[in-house]
Parts: sequence; structure tokens; C-alpha cells
Amino acid sequence: MQTEVENAAKFWINYIPDSSLASDKKEALRKALVEVLLEKYMGHWHIERTMLGSAYRSISNWRGLDTVLVKAAHRARISVDVLERWLPRDQIMWCDPYSVTYRVGDHGSVLTFYEDKHGLLEIVKKSVAEKVSRPGSDFVISAYTTPVVIRSADGVEISRRGGSSSAGPSAGGVQGLHASPTKGANDLRRSAMSPLRQVSSYRSSVTESAPPRWSTPSS
Repeated sequence: MQTEVENAAKFWINYIPDSSLASDKKEALRKALVEVLLEKYMGHWHIERTMLGSAYRSISNWRGLDTVLVKAAHRARISVDVLERWLPRDQIMWCDPYSVTYRVGDHGSVLTFYEDKHGLLEIVKKSVAEKVSRPGSDFVISAYTTPVVIRSADGVEISRRGGSSSAGPSAGGVQGLHASPTKGANDLRRSAMSPLRQVSSYRSSVTESAPPRWSTPSS
């Protein structure tokens, strides 16, 4: 959580130009924002279900400054006017396990500010294991290792995603989970990516209409 929160704080602080706030005060504001975010997210951070609590963790400046931003400014003893002047009023940011994303405007695309691709891959692989786990079926999937390998019950490899293309289990053995016999290899691959596809559709319904688009910070 620390890495994601640090990047979330950086996202907002990047909007404030150095000419409007002394470097020491800007750093104090960043640290205060990190502290407030850590306090807010405590008990609402779910590594295995990254989208759970995403709306609660969102920070926005939609029809006024988010209370988290105001609290950080007060803690750092910085005028809220500085934030009201420089932070865009049509922006929402989501801080989730392994990623920090944002959207500008009501109909804008969800963009990525920070992403831990390895962490997201592990979540997708575990999601595969959960979705296809059905005892006594015709398929076996090795989902907790790379590459992800799908085999029939008799050991014939059906699909391999990532890593070497050679067939057969790894030297350390295969941790097999049984998959539904009604699902083919293509269905399993689509199922594996469904957690990522749900992100945009879920987030598109979170916010209301917004004023014109502003510029966005660089990472």
C-alpha cells in the first residue's frame, strides 16, 4: 500500500507549480497527504480483490475539494486556496492495489499514472484458479506459476500463456486445479482477463457530469 499511496500523493502534488509553493512546504504537503491517505485506507485495502473498496478510496476535486485534500492541507499548515487554485475540478483518481489511475472529465478514458504489472499478473492468475476450480472435471490448470498451463486430465497440454512453449510440467511439479469441462481453452483465457476488463466499466459509473477538461500531471 505504501508505494501506491506515495504515487497517489505525487499525482496531486504534481499539479502545484514550484513557483506557487516553496519546496519545503510542498514536501510537507506531500507527506501530510501520504499520512492522511494511509489513515483513510487502513482496513479498506484488499490485495486479493483489488476493486473492492475502490470507490471509497477514490479522491476527487469534482464539486469542491475532497475532504482528504483539505485535511492534508490543514495538517501541513498550507492554505487550502493553493489547492483550489491549482488542482483541476473535473478529475477523479483511484488508488488500488498495484495501480493508481485517473479520469479527466465525465466521459474521459481511465488513464494509468502508476502500475505494478507483476502484481496485476499474479492477481489475474489467481483469479483464473478461482474461476475454473471444479473438482472431478476434464481439465487441469497450473495457475500459480508462470507460465499458466492448461492440461487435460490425461496430461496433454491444451494452452500455455507466457514462458517457454515446451510441453510437460516444470521440474518442481505442477500445482493442478480442476477446471470446468464445459469451458474450452479460449473460454478460460477470456475468463482470466475479465478482472481487468471490468475496471473501466465499473469506474465509468462512479462519477457525475463534470466541467471542461484540464491538463494532467506527468508521472
